[in-house]
Amino acid sequence: MLQTVTGDATFGPGITFNTDIGFDIAISPDNKAFTASFGGLEAIIDGNSAPPIVTRTFSFSVPLKDARPGQEIPFFVSGFSTAQKGANAHLIFTVNDQTMIACLQGESQEGFVHRLTYRAADATEAQITVFLLANRDSKSSAAVHLNVTAIDTDITKH
Repeated sequence: MLQTVTGDATFGPGITFNTDIGFDIAISPDNKAFTASFGGLEAIIDGNSAPPIVTRTFSFSVPLKDARPGQEIPFFVSGFSTAQKGANAHLIFTVNDQTMIACLQGESQEGFVHRLTYRAADATEAQITVFLLANRDSKSSAAVHLNVTAIDTDITKH
């Protein structure tokens, strides 16, 4: 059984890198938590004239200080997805060298929250990337919509 390592890790101040999609980040006063909110991080296929494969990525880095090797830090990615029969939505979420993958297939409509428990090593930043993939057969008219609305973390909660 793995033992949970606790530490005095903190985030910030601010971010050190981000790609082009607009977002807001709020870091807690104690620097132990943050919420990154998105207004347009989505992959959409709608209608016959849309391409059969659509991707979208977003990355940002926030300083990570005093994380002890093995310390667990939970990250939560949330959003909404809809996919008609014959269309698929895929979400890949990474923090540094660790990855979580979620797949949505068939007729469905749901809000989601997925967790990645990051196990700290010697990183001085949390490098976070979200990759969205929407796809369907090129002869299909099935629609799919996948978006990410927020990424949250709180070092003090497991």
